[in-house]
Amino acid sequence: MTPKSNILCVFEGERREAQYFKTLQKIYLDGQNILICSFGNDIFELYKEIKEDEDLDIIELLRESKDVPRNVEILQDYTRDDFNQVFLFFDFECQDPSFDSKTLLSMIDIFDEETENGKIFISYPMIEAIRDIPSFETYLTHKVTVENCRGRVYKGLSVNGMQEFNDPRHNNKDNWDRLVKINIEKANYIITNKKGVFEEIPEQKSVAFKQCENMKVNNEIFVLSSYPLFIFHQKTSLFNFNNET
Repeated sequence: MTPKSNILCVFEGERREAQYFKTLQKIYLDGQNILICSFGNDIFELYKEIKEDEDLDIIELLRESKDVPRNVEILQDYTRDDFNQVFLFFDFECQDPSFDSKTLLSMIDIFDEETENGKIFISYPMIEAIRDIPSFETYLTHKVTVENCRGRVYKGLSVNGMQEFNDPRHNNKDNWDRLVKINIEKANYIITNKKGVFEEIPEQKSVAFKQCENMKVNNEIFVLSSYPLFIFHQKTSLFNFNNET
């Protein structure tokens, strides 16, 4: 059976992630059939759920979630064949006692294709990275220590940057375009240590590997937002940063 032309977006949390996403959806994905739901827990809890499941069906897993009972209602009329693309958005969780780099990389291997199990996008250290922009000039090398990745601590730090990006729900297209540009460049910078690279997005596993390596050596990670990378992944033809003056 050919999947229907629907997109499923799965978020770690129920509230903030979906609020931010709906803004970019209006700007870039208007008219597309997108269903939004939540797993209700972090990436390592997701791993526990799927590690012994040889017949991974993300729809059934979400429908059976005890953390988000409303998924039953949201997904009641759907099966996996109703979606031609599935995307998952999770936090890096480096401060979590359950954090394990091998598990993280394994999860990215499992969720590496949107037309199959789904494609995962990771925010470093968490969703609030979308607003953690000290300045355009310094964002490329902007990092955070593992100690400061704790939820309440990082959420407080993430509002100290450029005020126009403090609330992604109110960002206009120009601001979102800027977010796409600086995050594409930064993802490439993390891999290559070169500035001004905008042609493509590095693989999520390559970014995760470098982040884990940097965390082990320097006890810090690069701040990087997943949403702008997702936008570029879906709408690459809209952007041509190398031709900008």
